[in-house]
Amino acid sequence: MFVCPECGRSFPAAGFCTEDGGALASAGDDALLGQMAGSYRITSLLGKGGMGSVYKAVHPSIGSRVAVKFLSQECAQHPSLVERFFAEAKAVNLIHHDNIVTVSDFAWTPDKRPYIVMELLDGSPLSAYMKRVGGLPLGSLCRVVMEVLEGLGAAHQQQIVHRDLKPDNVYVLKSGRVKLLDFGIAKLRPDQGGVSDATRTGSLLGTPQYMSPEQAMGAHVDHRADLYAAGVILFEGATGQRPFPAQTLYELLKAHVEQMPPAPSFLRPDLPPALEAVLLHALQKDPAYRYQSALDFRVAIEQCLPQLPPEAFAPLGDSAPTRPIGSPSLAYSGHAQLPTPHPATPATPFPMGRAHGAAPLATPAPTLPSPYAANALAAPQPHPATRSLSWLWIVLGIVALLLIAWTLAFCGTCVVAAGS
Repeated sequence: MFVCPECGRSFPAAGFCTEDGGALASAGDDALLGQMAGSYRITSLLGKGGMGSVYKAVHPSIGSRVAVKFLSQECAQHPSLVERFFAEAKAVNLIHHDNIVTVSDFAWTPDKRPYIVMELLDGSPLSAYMKRVGGLPLGSLCRVVMEVLEGLGAAHQQQIVHRDLKPDNVYVLKSGRVKLLDFGIAKLRPDQGGVSDATRTGSLLGTPQYMSPEQAMGAHVDHRADLYAAGVILFEGATGQRPFPAQTLYELLKAHVEQMPPAPSFLRPDLPPALEAVLLHALQKDPAYRYQSALDFRVAIEQCLPQLPPEAFAPLGDSAPTRPIGSPSLAYSGHAQLPTPHPATPATPFPMGRAHGAAPLATPAPTLPSPYAANALAAPQPHPATRSLSWLWIVLGIVALLLIAWTLAFCGTCVVAAGS
């Protein structure tokens, strides 16, 4: 069977669509292409993941286009996963914010596959820009994170915690606006349709690279876990690498709980000190010492914008940032694991009971810890090749002196012999 990628009409053989003249595409073994999902006909596959797939679909009568997310047939056999899948539709409609993707419907196909209908977005996930460019223009990155925090703030007001915030779930539209995606594992109150076994203490849900320390420990999670994840995104977008590169899941989770991140300004020399302090404040291990609300975090970033030059606000993806002259010879574009500027500094795991019972802090962002200051003031070391040349000249000098001494001694012996 062949399907038109524009209108979704099905045809028995290859050729062109009789409706719009476009070339037909083979449906292969994808039974959803060309089928109806409520009022919409499935036209093409947009993306596929472990739990399901997202398709582009069109309304046959009025031509409106949407995205339809299907839960996989395997996952559809588990009631708890189905409840969690539909929780996304419930969560975004409870929040109803411009920075969160709109969900208009959820239902089942005739063969019992659950799906939700969402707005079709025109743009790219933030992760695509990070992979292409690495360290992003700081001003544009700050504005993206500020819009992320606006969406999170609206969710937190409804007592909804995203719990899986990451660059893949931050969608940057071509207009520059930002949309948050995938509230599938959001933590809801029971009266909002929350699933008890999906939100209980001890569950390890989310993406490990962006997990807060309390989330990594399987402990109680509140809205401050989302703020930590936003801090990790800001760190990665600014430096081109995540704060805790690790080889195993255990090492990664342990680093989130116990280690300090490397100094962002070492990885990104043009990072203003005020923005670095904001970033490190967001990555505090103890939730009581992070920003206590998305609004506080957003305001702190906004206050750093006047310190950035005009070129820092270049559109994302237009050009890769260049390393300032005289800065350390470490590129911050790309996701290569860069060497840390100092040995990993352990941090005492936070006391969970006090952390979650503490009152919000009104203190400003802390100053940089001494290891970061020490690295900032350290004198540049000579290049290894320069040191090798220096030793070579020293050795040659010693050899020359020995030759001169031997020559003088030999000549003196000859003179004495001639006199005799």
